[in-house]
Amino acid sequence: MKLLVLAQTPPPVHGQSLMVQTLLDGLPGCGIEVRHVQMRLSQSHGDIGRWRIGKPFAVAGAALRARKIAQAEKCDALYYVPAPAKRGALYRDLLAMALCRTRGLPLVLHWHAPGLGTWVREKASAVERSLAMRAIGGADLALVLAPELAEDAAAFSPKRIAVVTNGLADPGPVPDRSPNPRCELLFLGSGDVEKGLFDLVDAVGILGARRPGSFRLTFAGSFPSTKEQRLFKERSGRLGELVRHVGFANELQKRALLSGSDVFCLPTRYRHEGQPLALVEALAYDLRIVTTRWRAIPGMMPPVGAWFAAAGSPVDLAAAIESAAAAPAPNGTSRSHYLGHFTLGHHLSALKSALGSPPT
Repeated sequence: MKLLVLAQTPPPVHGQSLMVQTLLDGLPGCGIEVRHVQMRLSQSHGDIGRWRIGKPFAVAGAALRARKIAQAEKCDALYYVPAPAKRGALYRDLLAMALCRTRGLPLVLHWHAPGLGTWVREKASAVERSLAMRAIGGADLALVLAPELAEDAAAFSPKRIAVVTNGLADPGPVPDRSPNPRCELLFLGSGDVEKGLFDLVDAVGILGARRPGSFRLTFAGSFPSTKEQRLFKERSGRLGELVRHVGFANELQKRALLSGSDVFCLPTRYRHEGQPLALVEALAYDLRIVTTRWRAIPGMMPPVGAWFAAAGSPVDLAAAIESAAAAPAPNGTSRSHYLGHFTLGHHLSALKSALGSPPT
């Protein structure tokens, strides 16, 4: 099989771009040829899914290159990642598919960001709904991250839907953790309000007042805009050494942070959240996890070792963190859950199986 991939890889680094890179790196070893056309659309986290004057030209150029390669190399299928639930991003899809979706070339859609199906049904105009169905409707294969996230794919009537969970390379055995003088909390990702960073900062403030010196939060990541950066400085500045920001962490720095932390926190209510890679990493490092019952998150958590807080509630989040900190360490159970469900091998095996199965 020869798969033509029209999608963006890092930078910027986020779940979707990382998984596209994983596909490009891993599928050749599974016997699937890959041809990649770069969709260099987003320049930063704040640019993802947003309108910018140069984007239509970048989309058109990439789509025309993809069309040329598909015809010249006789590719067997076109792989594409549909838009999140944003009008500007939808128009990107309309343009891309109008230029490169040709009759006779099977279409594979990989749904990473949920919400488009609901948005098209409830907020799009009749013309937009019709165009969306023509652009991405009736795909030969729709890949979803979890059964809970299949609604978007189903809204566009694909011939077949397959579940392919995210997966990451095994970082190896977790180093022995030295006892910390205080509970080390870690937030890894984009400093977005909807990702829950600011709820977490407020929760640490509650914990600091209740139990001085018992908790510290480390935030590793960047901000989607200067607005969030200013807000973080204002809120964290009041807490002094209880909160620290270490910026974007490379793989070596991230390993040190994950190995040295006690509780991983992702109290997300991000509207485009699917199956966060940050939680997969936390499982691989055998961390206690505090998160929310959002999107596919509950189904990816182990039976023990995860605590859920109400999204948007610092008070509830503080209580969940206290419970997690007081509980015994997972002692391998969280990592075993990762090894059984979210390794790179599991991901590539499911991907190969889905791509290799004919439509029914």
